[in-house]
Amino acid sequence: MAILHLYLLGFPRLERENEALPALPAKATALLAYLALTRTPQARDRLLALLWAESAEEAARKNLRNTLWTLRKTVGEDVIGADNNRLLLRDDVWVDVTAFEQMVMQPILPAVNPNLELYGGPFLDGLALTEAPEFELWAVTQRERLKGLYVDLLNRLVEFRRMEQNWSAVIALAQQALLQDPLQETMYSALMDAYTRSGDRAEALRQYDLLKATLNSELGVEPLPETENLRQSILSGELRASTTMPAVVIPREERHAATTTADGAKQAPFIGRTQQLAALTAELDSARRGTARIVLLVGEMGIGKTRLWREWTAGLPDDYLALEARFLESTQALPFAPLRDLFSSRVCAQRLFSAQTPLSTVWLSEIARLFPELRVTFPNLPTPVALPADEERRRLLEAFTQGLLGLEAKPLILFFDDMQWADRATLDWFDYLIHRLRDQPLLLAGAYRPNEATQPLSHLLSSWLREGIAQRLALEPLSEAESWTLAQSISDDRARQERAVTLSAGNPHFLIALSHAETANVPPTLVELTSAHLNRLPEMARQVLQAAAVLEPDFKFPTLVRVSGRSEDETLDALDSLLSADILTEREDNYSFNHPLIPTVVRNTMSAARSAVLHRRAAQALESEYADRLPQIAARLADYYERAGNPIQAASYADMAADHARSLIALPEAESFFRLALQLEPTPLRHIKLGNVLFMQNNLSGARAEFTSALVMAEQQSDMRVTLDAMLSMADTYVPTGQADEIDRWLVRAANLLEAESDPQLQARAHFLAGVSAIAHQRPLREAELHLAEVNRLTRENNLKQMAGRAMFEVGNLMAERGDLKQAVAAYREAVAWAQAVGDSFQEALGYNNAAYHTLLLGDLEQAKQDVTAGLDLAQAAGLRVPLQYLYSTRGEIALAETQPDDAEKWFRQGLEEAEHGGNLRQLANYQANLALAARQRGDLDAALTRLLSARDQVASVAAPHLQTQINLWLTELYMQRGEMAHAREALAAADSTLAESDRQRLKVWADRLRHELMAVKQ
Repeated sequence: MAILHLYLLGFPRLERENEALPALPAKATALLAYLALTRTPQARDRLLALLWAESAEEAARKNLRNTLWTLRKTVGEDVIGADNNRLLLRDDVWVDVTAFEQMVMQPILPAVNPNLELYGGPFLDGLALTEAPEFELWAVTQRERLKGLYVDLLNRLVEFRRMEQNWSAVIALAQQALLQDPLQETMYSALMDAYTRSGDRAEALRQYDLLKATLNSELGVEPLPETENLRQSILSGELRASTTMPAVVIPREERHAATTTADGAKQAPFIGRTQQLAALTAELDSARRGTARIVLLVGEMGIGKTRLWREWTAGLPDDYLALEARFLESTQALPFAPLRDLFSSRVCAQRLFSAQTPLSTVWLSEIARLFPELRVTFPNLPTPVALPADEERRRLLEAFTQGLLGLEAKPLILFFDDMQWADRATLDWFDYLIHRLRDQPLLLAGAYRPNEATQPLSHLLSSWLREGIAQRLALEPLSEAESWTLAQSISDDRARQERAVTLSAGNPHFLIALSHAETANVPPTLVELTSAHLNRLPEMARQVLQAAAVLEPDFKFPTLVRVSGRSEDETLDALDSLLSADILTEREDNYSFNHPLIPTVVRNTMSAARSAVLHRRAAQALESEYADRLPQIAARLADYYERAGNPIQAASYADMAADHARSLIALPEAESFFRLALQLEPTPLRHIKLGNVLFMQNNLSGARAEFTSALVMAEQQSDMRVTLDAMLSMADTYVPTGQADEIDRWLVRAANLLEAESDPQLQARAHFLAGVSAIAHQRPLREAELHLAEVNRLTRENNLKQMAGRAMFEVGNLMAERGDLKQAVAAYREAVAWAQAVGDSFQEALGYNNAAYHTLLLGDLEQAKQDVTAGLDLAQAAGLRVPLQYLYSTRGEIALAETQPDDAEKWFRQGLEEAEHGGNLRQLANYQANLALAARQRGDLDAALTRLLSARDQVASVAAPHLQTQINLWLTELYMQRGEMAHAREALAAADSTLAESDRQRLKVWADRLRHELMAVKQ
């Protein structure tokens, strides 16, 4: 059968033998796309949760069967295979996304143009499945990822064509890049440069005007200083149209002298970079005067960022302290990964972690979160005090900062390599550090590849540049003269020199490798050239090198001996060869690679069997070395065991890494590791753990999908306790959205299991949920009170501290409904105290919010602001998006109390975005009402009425009688303000109808007041 072609970039379509196949229904297209991109067998239950989460189970399964029938009828019976209740797309289906991803991974070569038409447009353009929110989230993520790859490819092509001086190609590519993202300042700069060098100075200056207008309208900012400098260069005539430069031959007597390695081979000298060296020295001078400065070394792989730094630091005075650390692609998800390298250096060990340490036990105990081995040296370190999550986070960041201050280095010089792989937690520390020590002699330097920079890194660097505390030093390719100088210093062979200069395009690392390569059959890429170079090593050295590549980023000699399987003498001989070949470098008692490409090439060329053996040995060696502090290397062990073919052990360490990330308040990293554990060994408890992390990040649909998977799996395994846990967890996801009917539905499903279950924790959770439902449904408050009293009994008798905080929070809601606001606030503050005691940041943030709201109702505006600010700081620092939905609302209502409607609207719109993200229909209606109140305060009564009526329509679709009553009372006030008394009475009557059988005293008092005012108007 002819190969099926699946096009997902742009409008999705199918072809076979260049003929279009019939269009598929939306769900069938979505299913096909998901199988095409995952390329791994997908459980049917996972697909049900993804595409039919809102359908009943039997209906969802029927829909899946029908969809598969439609697909197989259209594309063929054997295109989608089924194995052990899992579905998989056949390997030989051609998918444009796969071809596109393979293309963007290829190096860019002279005179070779990548097929840009593979990117036919946004992923699944025009396909929308609003009833499948998790699929929509996945599709949006893929869409942004693929668009980012396309933009990165265009950026790389622009830079390469600039090196070739192909200005027409630069212009075309930069314009394509701006169509994808019109805020790329670097592309405008490329156009300005290209038009100028093409002789079109007017168009170059017009590009600057377009950039300035775009930045002003979209972001309200000015172009960067370097762009302004480029414009001035064009205006002054310093930058002119290009002319072709002849080949440069440097006389022998003027060549730079080359040093030699231990085996007599010539080592490349350091060429050029005088401006960058001078800039580094100038920044250091600024830092020495007591101003923290940042230097960013920017350039492609092999351009010489690390070499520049090493050459510059080699010339520093002996009493200056320069510390280095490096990020790795493999540890991107591990919080604070490079700080282990930084603080593990000998100077830190001697000055900070010896008996004469200048650090107090308070800071040492915090640092011990990342370095638990410190408790061996300092056995009496106290356990860190449980604090609010934001304060706990700041305290950890401050501890690392205090560690640097304890070095007493003036100036202190820090260098972090490969920042494109920086984890989010370390980026947060960078920003904290630079502002905390802004008046200290600190120079922070970082090297990164701009085309691989993550969005968080780009955002942080942009903020530093705009603040004026950072300087960006771009390392351009060597000039032709510099390239000839470097080539002639390495080789006397004229043909080899010319080949190296021509093919390297000014990339020093590539040029050096080409200069050492044999003349015949030169590999066309740097990867292949590196591989050929490594193949010339002695066999023993190659074996030890393979072990080293597995152990990357660094390793000690005993570990290398154990993993390589060679004797000590053999390993020493191999190390000498690798050091002489400039592949490894030795620093104190550690070894590391000189270039990140080398270990990648080594790992990729190993046989599967050898890779598995070496990864197993590495895992066992590190387990022994770190036996007393496994959590800090759990992520590496998970990776090692996965590559060794032991998924069960790998999943166990992924769990440990996730728990470690949560202890460092790094929720995205915890989510990543839980997902890995599930991928390796699915269990219902792991689904529940992942669901809890997603819930804390306001990904309610994702959390529900995980709890559903846990429920299905637990029922299949007849694990009734975990089944009950999953049901109650599912009910919990409807508490923030106030969907009491859903809470009740899950409690009914759990009823039989609850009768047979004696676990007090589960019983307390069930009574808590019943109490929440009773309040939300506006049933008699006595019913809620009885459930909460039972929760309190269970928590007291069984020491359930975390449940105690949740129960006390709901007691506050009960008191508020009765109109006893002082007792309500007291209960919320007690809930906050409980949450702090157990480190429950989520519940603590909610407690601050409700305390703030009801304190505002009591008229204490300043205390309300303090409470809501504490809650906002906590939720934002810990990434807790569910509480933010409510905190933004409360903060906006405080602004209304201060008669600042514009400020209030800003807060309400932030909250509206969070509510939309979480699909919280009740809160969406609440924000429509909030925005109406802001419009009313501004005097725009028409807009206020429109929004309140919209909110009333929205709330009618959800079970939220309290909010429904509030909206009718606000409408009553608004109609009275507009003089529309008949409508006011109608709205009040609607409020009275929901309050008739209610014991909600606060709302009744409000309604009574409005009734008297209406009667007064009538008289």
